[in-house]
Amino acid sequence: MSLPDYEIRRPTLDDADDLGHAHVQIWREAYDGLMDPAALAALDPRKRADRWRTIIAGTPPERRTFIARHLPTGAVAGFVTVDVARDDDAPTVMELWAINLLAAHHGTGLAQALLDEALGAQDAYLWVVDGNDRAQAFYRRNGFVDDGGRKRDDDLGVNEVRMTRSTRKPLQR
Repeated sequence: MSLPDYEIRRPTLDDADDLGHAHVQIWREAYDGLMDPAALAALDPRKRADRWRTIIAGTPPERRTFIARHLPTGAVAGFVTVDVARDDDAPTVMELWAINLLAAHHGTGLAQALLDEALGAQDAYLWVVDGNDRAQAFYRRNGFVDDGGRKRDDDLGVNEVRMTRSTRKPLQR
């Protein structure tokens, strides 16, 4: 999918400050009422930018991280990361680690374009904040289903739901 108002590409170190600010704003928009208010208030764009510098500098080739810049403004509108599964009991080899968009870009097709760029039709799983109905609906439209996996993130004060997309057919007995 091509979106004329957006540039989707791999991030560079020059993007870190903008990513840090956008990341914090995205979380404050998306998780207001779902995440511990103190955790949201404690988010620091400078610390997040430093974290992005570390991520960008140390990204292995198999990790697929892309950012989207809104061409009319030049601002970071969102990002996505797909990499190998981090859980010991992962239902698939690949995990959608993150896909985040500023609320102003919801409904533009950008989330779909980011997902398609990073993951395509590949099997994967993800963790989504319980109660994030908008995100869960997006994932369902893309073939992900609630597979019953649950976990608590005490640092963020949220419960998470695991969703999986698999093209494998279940074994018939």
